[in-house]
Amino acid sequence: MKINILEIQNIHKSFALNYAGKGQALKKEYKNVIDGLSIDISRGDVTALIGGNGAGKTTLFNLISGLLRPDDGMILFRNNEHAVECTNASPWIIASAGIGRMFQGTRIYGELTVMDHLLIQSSPLEIEWPFYNIFKDGKTRSVLREAKERIMNELGVFGGFDETIREADNIASSLSFAQQRMLSLAGLICGDYQLFLLDEPSSGLNPDSFGLVYEVIERMRDRGKTVFLIEHNMDFVREVAGICHYMSEGKVLFSGSPESILDKDEVRQSYLL
Repeated sequence: MKINILEIQNIHKSFALNYAGKGQALKKEYKNVIDGLSIDISRGDVTALIGGNGAGKTTLFNLISGLLRPDDGMILFRNNEHAVECTNASPWIIASAGIGRMFQGTRIYGELTVMDHLLIQSSPLEIEWPFYNIFKDGKTRSVLREAKERIMNELGVFGGFDETIREADNIASSLSFAQQRMLSLAGLICGDYQLFLLDEPSSGLNPDSFGLVYEVIERMRDRGKTVFLIEHNMDFVREVAGICHYMSEGKVLFSGSPESILDKDEVRQSYLL
């Protein structure tokens, strides 16, 4: 029997749109982006969320992450110890509870090195790693050395991050787009999350990098991690996902295996399959 790690119940989210009609005062209307959406994500599954642009997919991820607040409904994350209601929690509380997020595109911090990024993503929330880099006492050097060794060991054991390890001392902004995407994934692995939210992980990647991301997600699943991903590449969805949800205009219209969903006429027309 499968156990839910994430329960999304009757979520609503709208955004205000201001406009001024001819000869009229400023008016306000609302656009429903998420409209009564409900999804359960089972622990240990790889679940894909698909749909056209503007369907509300990234908005849903922002609601799960605490970056947005829903107008109504509940999002409940069940980690190994207790349940966290994401609708009332700050992003850092949600992250510390065990939800890791990879955003669409890249998120690189200035001129920090690859290892600096990994240290920030893997450090306990009460530790400010940049300050440890300023105050170079003996204890600090020891803490940093042990943390770096742990990160290298974790990535080496996990597999698939040989290039990230080789680039550890280089400036992250000098990496290629694909290398930066792999760095984002590496940071999630080091962060010890239970649920991974991946926003278009294969976007913009060449076939070789595509294979690396596929292998990382496979290893996540094999280690009992849960992956919830947004994806526009249907071949990728077929390869990695066990469950697929099709979203349109803020609602989930179809749920099932990737093949059963991608075989539906509305989905095929949306993706020109």
